[in-house]
Amino acid sequence: MRHKIYSNYLNPTLKRFLVVFFVLIGVLLAACQNEEDRNKEEKFYFDLKSFIENQIVYLNDKRPIVTKIVGLDRKTVSNKSKDIDWKKELELFVQADLNKPSYRSSYIVERKDSATYEYTLKANVELPVRYLKIVTDTNLHQPIYVKARFQSVNKIYKSEKTIELACSKKNNLLELTSYAVNGYQKLIFMDRKAFDIKANIGF
Repeated sequence: MRHKIYSNYLNPTLKRFLVVFFVLIGVLLAACQNEEDRNKEEKFYFDLKSFIENQIVYLNDKRPIVTKIVGLDRKTVSNKSKDIDWKKELELFVQADLNKPSYRSSYIVERKDSATYEYTLKANVELPVRYLKIVTDTNLHQPIYVKARFQSVNKIYKSEKTIELACSKKNNLLELTSYAVNGYQKLIFMDRKAFDIKANIGF
């Protein structure tokens, strides 16, 4: 009889304890998730990646005609096309985004005015993006000009690339109007190979 009374007393108490316990766990997990989401959303440098990804979606939808001139070792080829893989075409500009965990605090930041962002890699830091400049529209606060410089060096290979893009405003939106990539690559025991790509976009 005593055991039965004890069991009846314990069960409701245990249930209340478990309810409170799981509620607290839920609150803690939600708080941790919110903190994680804030950390993911926090951008230490200008968010170039999001802008380029939005342009990729826009360009895939509009399918503008692109006039491209490609130069390789003094040979030049030009063509026009609407069939552009924009994700691949603008991949270097996505790679120029500095908001990666390993990049944090690796750049000297200069702000000549409220519309301009310049990032220069600090001395003795080895990262592929050596320099990034972004000039933004003063009203939309989105890039109208981007320039970045990459460099990769190891025992058998060296390459440098400079990329640029320009945008213009239309109906209060920014449209990519031109972009360029130029540089060289050099393999050990092989001649240096220079390349130059210029593209103009016609909407």
